[in-house]
Amino acid sequence: MPPARLSDPVRRGVPATTPPQPGGRIVPPLRPAWGRARQGCGAAGAPAARSRAPFRRVASLVLTATAGLALLALSGCNLNFVEGKLRESQNRWEEAAIQYHLAVIKDPGDAEYREAYERAAHQVARENMESYKAYVANKEFAKAYNRLIDASRQDPTLADVKTEQAKWLRVLIAGQVQLDFRSLQANTNLADEIRLTVRINTPNPGEVIESEIDVDTGVFFLENLLYDRPDELLTYYTLNSIGVTLVQARNRTRQFSSKDFVRLVNFRTPSLDLPPTNLILPQGDGLVPVETQREEIHQDPWSDAPWAPPTSPPYEITVDAGCAQAKSSGANVCLMVRSESGRSDFTPRFLYVNKKDRRVFVDFGRYAVKQDETSLKWGLRRLSLATQDYFPKFSQNLALQPYFYFRDGVIAYVPVKTG
Repeated sequence: MPPARLSDPVRRGVPATTPPQPGGRIVPPLRPAWGRARQGCGAAGAPAARSRAPFRRVASLVLTATAGLALLALSGCNLNFVEGKLRESQNRWEEAAIQYHLAVIKDPGDAEYREAYERAAHQVARENMESYKAYVANKEFAKAYNRLIDASRQDPTLADVKTEQAKWLRVLIAGQVQLDFRSLQANTNLADEIRLTVRINTPNPGEVIESEIDVDTGVFFLENLLYDRPDELLTYYTLNSIGVTLVQARNRTRQFSSKDFVRLVNFRTPSLDLPPTNLILPQGDGLVPVETQREEIHQDPWSDAPWAPPTSPPYEITVDAGCAQAKSSGANVCLMVRSESGRSDFTPRFLYVNKKDRRVFVDFGRYAVKQDETSLKWGLRRLSLATQDYFPKFSQNLALQPYFYFRDGVIAYVPVKTG
């Protein structure tokens, strides 16, 4: 007899069969009744549950396939409509709206498809408005604005959409900086990449935004969003700093890339105690191109001397409604910027306001940034817009065209020396 294997039932204490019966028939062993009674619960019942699981899955697949075929037959074989109905039944409204939209594209004349798409789109709009309110509460304005735009497109009839849209202002900030890169070489030889950068203070508390300056043209521009802010706070757009961002890429010996911002001109946050309280903008209706006002600039009230500015310079603003002291600016309203030095290069040159379309163009004009050969300090000065203007070429940017028109007039900044 061969030796028993470990898998042999005899070695495990279980008889392989009952003793042979008359006629040589072998009868399988009887299983205890308690084994059958425990099936379906606990550990003993697990095999039975597992054995039924495949049948349940098969049954579920059959039911799903049957429902899908039924919907497919009812929908005229439009798979996107079937998918939309399935997503809608699962309350996945955004996915349902996408599928319904595809169904409408394939069959624009089907009223049922269009009704389903509108129903789903309106539900998605309501969900977007809930997300919008949460983003506004958390001061995540960019995310909030995107949700609001989506909701306005999905359901323009929502009352909250129109009310909230009136609270937003889209702002374009632009200007030009000329800088001699040759004077930077001694300090930037170890950098893998050099980016000329400008930083701007905004009316949003504590917010500083930045833009890369184009090396070839010196032009910078960026967009900003203001939510439910009064007109007077537009005067809080100021120049924070101009500098270079030094980028060191990752290599064999350096595991991480790094960025360092070296400030050449640093105003930080110019100190304005109170914004002007009597800033009243003329109400306009027709669109006026910005270029028409640029043609009226005949004289620049700026000093030509470079200025190494102090940190957080104090200043005050008063309003000259008729621009009596700056007739050559082509502006409707002038902001008289008063400081001890008479320099206010940190302010914009002009504000172009279009409140009906909720847009403002903040123009900082032109700057020259240069290092003094004796003191090695960096300074800046305004450059004339009357003799040379960056705007004509900049205005060819088609994506920014809505900003290049105003309705409510032009606001000019004019420096005034106190004392």
